[in-house]
Parts: sequence; structure tokens; C-alpha cells
Amino acid sequence: MAIDKIRVSIGSASVLGLYESKGFKDIPTTCYLMTYKDGHCTANCGFCPQARESGSSIELLSRVSWPVFSFKDFLTKLNYMPHAKRFKRICIQTLNYLQNFQDLIEIVSQIRKRCNIPISIAIPPMGKENLERLKLLGVDRVGIALDGATPEIFEQVKGKVVRGPYNWSNHIQNLKEALTIFGEGNVTTHLIVGLGETAVAILKMIKNLHDLKIRVSLFAFMPIKGTLLENLSRPNLLNFRKIQLGRYLLVSNNRTLKDFTFNNFGEIVKFNLNEKELWHIICNSDAFLTSGCPGCNRPYYTSRPSGPIYNYPRTLLTHEMDDIFKNLMNTVHK
Repeated sequence: MAIDKIRVSIGSASVLGLYESKGFKDIPTTCYLMTYKDGHCTANCGFCPQARESGSSIELLSRVSWPVFSFKDFLTKLNYMPHAKRFKRICIQTLNYLQNFQDLIEIVSQIRKRCNIPISIAIPPMGKENLERLKLLGVDRVGIALDGATPEIFEQVKGKVVRGPYNWSNHIQNLKEALTIFGEGNVTTHLIVGLGETAVAILKMIKNLHDLKIRVSLFAFMPIKGTLLENLSRPNLLNFRKIQLGRYLLVSNNRTLKDFTFNNFGEIVKFNLNEKELWHIICNSDAFLTSGCPGCNRPYYTSRPSGPIYNYPRTLLTHEMDDIFKNLMNTVHK
């Protein structure tokens, strides 16, 4: 076996029995893995603890701890999981380094030998031939994160400004290439709310990506000590809720940007909805849950357990529905 170590998110490790914790009884339902590298990633994203110039712990990705385990031990635990406890999906986070593709191939191949759980990969841009090989090995979904909602913000947080290797055009091109290989609905990108974008800018990007048949996941920015952006504030919760609702309306409700009213600062003032429609969305949709591949619920990835919770990893409780409704009721028609 070419690789002997792998990082497993602490919640997934707990479910597997690799780590003892009482805080993850029913979640996550996806097993989150990360390729192991001795040291930091070669990319330099300003928000990421794994970044080349980050002073954060290399055990972190966002605010979640990813301890190192023996790859062999992980495979054994995965192989002998009781059927009732089996993960719905496996998601492999891939750092940027010279051997990342070879490591990814090995991880996917070894997992596939042992189970048929669907596999997603979150990767830096990779060539078309590499994507085709991963598809042949059994990967069914791929995510290539833009993170920044506009080309300008992208450059500031993961491109030239932070001396990173990434280029907006290459990311967009690679997402389009991935679509030709994995098919519509099986390619995802992530956007981070709170990096200086306006609501109108991020919603326009969500609409553009949706029109290309690329799924869009939303995260709230989380300042992590030791990163380049450690002093940037968290996004306002109400603004995040508005963008969550906006994404849902554009992606799942066939609305257009004409159904939104923006002020001169690009902030959402009004949705073309009434209170009854808003309440129905809150109670009967996944608009305010973690967005991503089917089965993705990353608990506390960008929220502390004590709150506020930006992306809920589970069905909303009654008081949470009430809170969201109260927060958003002034943005809809009576």
C-alpha cells in the first residue's frame, strides 16, 4: 500500500470508532477524509489553516480537527462497520501537493475494494485525464471550490494577492470539464459568505453557476487563528440567512434575480414572497441546512456548537424555525 496515513474529521472518526467522543451520536452521515501531507498545503488560501503560510495547526480544516490515523486501521474500521451505522457517502478532501493525485487514486481504489459507498472528492483543479481516471475508479461526484464569489475576491483570498497558485479562469474551466465527465448535478463548487462580497454579487454568481448545471454550496466565513484572515469578522447572521434563502429560490424554486429587491449597497431588502410562502420554505425545504452532495451535513464546520449555527446539520427544531421566520419576516410581503 503506497500510503500509510490519512486524516479523518473528528466526527467521522468518532462514528468509525477511531476516536472516542459523545458529541457525534447521529452525525455526520458522510465520512470526511483528508489526504495526509507532512506539513502544510502548497496553496495559500487566506482563510485556511492548511495554507502554506498559515500559523494554524495542520490538524485543522476550518474549525474542525482532523487527526491522523493509520490508513490500514481506517480501512479495517470502515470494512467492519455494522450495516445500520454505515455512512451514506465518503468525501475526500484533497490538499494541493505534488503527490496528491497518486494519493487520491490509492485512497479511492482501496475504499472501492471494500465497499460500494458513494464517493465524492473535493479537489484543486486537475487535468481532464485525471478526472476521467477518477470517474472510472468509482468517484461519482467532484467538488472544486471557488470560495470567492467574484474574480476579484478570488484573487484576494486564494490567487495572486496571497501568492497562491490558483486562477479564476482555470477553476471555471475545470468545473466545466468536470461536468462533461461526471454529468449535470454531480459537480459542486463552494462559495464562502463574508469575504467582502455583496449579496447581489454572490447571488448573481449562484445563478450563473446554476445555469451551467453546477451545484453551489454555501459556507459562512470562519476566522481561524493563525490564518491570513484571522482578524476578519464572521458574516452577519441575518445577511447569511437572506443569501441562503436567495440561493434556495434561485436553485430550487425557479426564481430569478427579478424576484429580489436590492438597495444601493447591493444588500437584499425584499423577496417576492409572502409570509405563508416563507414559512412553507422554512418548514419543508433544506434551504437553511448544510448544502453539498447528498448526505452532506458537516456538523459545526463553520459554526460553534454553542451557536449561532449558520448551516444546520439536521432537521430544524421548532424554535429554530420560529427564529428564522422572525429574522426574515421583514424581507417578505405581509
